[in-house]
Amino acid sequence: MTDLSPPDWMFQAGDPGPAPDDWDYAPAGNMSPVRAGAGPAKAQENTDDTVAHLMRQARRPIIEYVDCELPRIVNMACKALVDAGVPLYSRDTALVRPVTIRGTARGNLVRSDGVTILVPVTKAGLVEILTAAIDWRRFDGRKGEFKPVSCPPVVAETILARQGDWPFPQLAAVVTAPTMRPDGSVLNVPGFDCDTGILFASDLNWPTVPAAPSKAAAQTALADLRDLIESFPFVEPSDRAAALAMILTAIARPGLPSAPMFGVSAPTPGTGKSKLVDIAAILATGQAASVLSAPREEAEMQKQIGAVLMAGDAFITLDNIEYPLRSEFLCQALTQASVAVRVLGESKTLKLPTSATFCATGNSLRFAGDLTRRVVLINLDARMERPEERVFKRDVIAVAKSDRVRLVTAGMTLLRAFIAQRGPRIVPALGSFEGWSNLIRSALMWLGEADPLGNAAKVRENDPERERMLSILAALPRGRSWTASEIGKEVQSNGLLSDALFDFMERGNLNTRRFGHFLAKNERRIMEGRAIVRRGERQKIALWTVEDLGLDPSDPDDF
Repeated sequence: MTDLSPPDWMFQAGDPGPAPDDWDYAPAGNMSPVRAGAGPAKAQENTDDTVAHLMRQARRPIIEYVDCELPRIVNMACKALVDAGVPLYSRDTALVRPVTIRGTARGNLVRSDGVTILVPVTKAGLVEILTAAIDWRRFDGRKGEFKPVSCPPVVAETILARQGDWPFPQLAAVVTAPTMRPDGSVLNVPGFDCDTGILFASDLNWPTVPAAPSKAAAQTALADLRDLIESFPFVEPSDRAAALAMILTAIARPGLPSAPMFGVSAPTPGTGKSKLVDIAAILATGQAASVLSAPREEAEMQKQIGAVLMAGDAFITLDNIEYPLRSEFLCQALTQASVAVRVLGESKTLKLPTSATFCATGNSLRFAGDLTRRVVLINLDARMERPEERVFKRDVIAVAKSDRVRLVTAGMTLLRAFIAQRGPRIVPALGSFEGWSNLIRSALMWLGEADPLGNAAKVRENDPERERMLSILAALPRGRSWTASEIGKEVQSNGLLSDALFDFMERGNLNTRRFGHFLAKNERRIMEGRAIVRRGERQKIALWTVEDLGLDPSDPDDF
């Protein structure tokens, strides 16, 4: 059930609406009856005001509409909305409002905290908001006086047409649980946080997280989180550490500049991959993870991820992946603070924050290309033919929902303790994810957990692109220079070379242009002590060779 009633969107915390004495009123014809104020409060909560109540208020701000004063009237209307605390936000050049999706309470069932999504503000919706918040007047020539009217649609149209030139705050993320700011402090008060652009939307009672917990308190908090996931069949201690890292990342993600993707893999269906991901999602958002398919086409991948980023989803899962996952757009979303997303059905793009936690699940999950260094892998193995028939001591999903407040508080306590006690950072940090490594990874290892990146080498080794590259390096001529065209001739008589370059073959011949692009893209990429190196030109055609760099693949100091 979608709750679109005014308590969810008309005003924010701590602002019950316009106070009568705060408004300046003017006689008919004066265009300045707007409230003075400093803008939205740092943290505000929803109130129980309704549209009907607002309409009955005798002293709402008055705006007397005159056609020739449209720019000034639009400015006044925007200021009135900001001063009234109406929760409208900018997302780059889009105007959005938060909407909370709630279930229906039945009997003694305690309603879980609803998930809050962002929806675009339409002209009709904005007319309604403006009409509820402002007392509009228009001159009646027959009566010779101003009379009450609804907000003129042209005002809403003009506001929307300004596309980012608004006084409304830029919204970076929506959370439904306490989270960590970039400076390491905890955002614990529901409402909009002006310093970070994070909207904390929750009706639950959240306890205050201590500013400086002890290491003993952090160990107790870690035990609570470990107890939640103890029934999962982790293969190695590093897999459990990676699962804990996924949980901590999910609740602290808005304060991190970037975070890796978490991949949950198992050899057999029914091992609990989706359940483990849902636990992290429930703690972070109150709901199971938003599940997407993983299309092979890059354009479709961009559309799907872009749509959920525009909606403000904080936890995104690519589910049941059956092929090696690769995506340039996904790589960007994981490492960059924002990405350009094309708005569906429109010829425009938005630059949106990427403050979501990304996960992927699959049987014998594999990653390809640049994505391999952006993944934290979690391996599960129940060592059973039918793991779905296992009987658990308790329903961990139900526990995550019922104990969400306690468990999220435990996670925040753990991270605050690491910061306050100046826990050591693991060196070297994970490239492109230094902030995540210095906080999430280091905090877990500070408390004695294994390295969450313990499976990093396995992820790289299982990369099909790496396998292809190694086979090509092994098949290409060594000890001499050659051109792409010369290799094209040798393919006809060299079965090993033909098999290695199969992806570049078309109708029995080597596509030398595509092969040349491959050589240029992978120039000097070292794999097991060898690399493709350019050796000048012959008649303006690039010469290549496979160079043995004399490095020992088993010696980490050589790489």
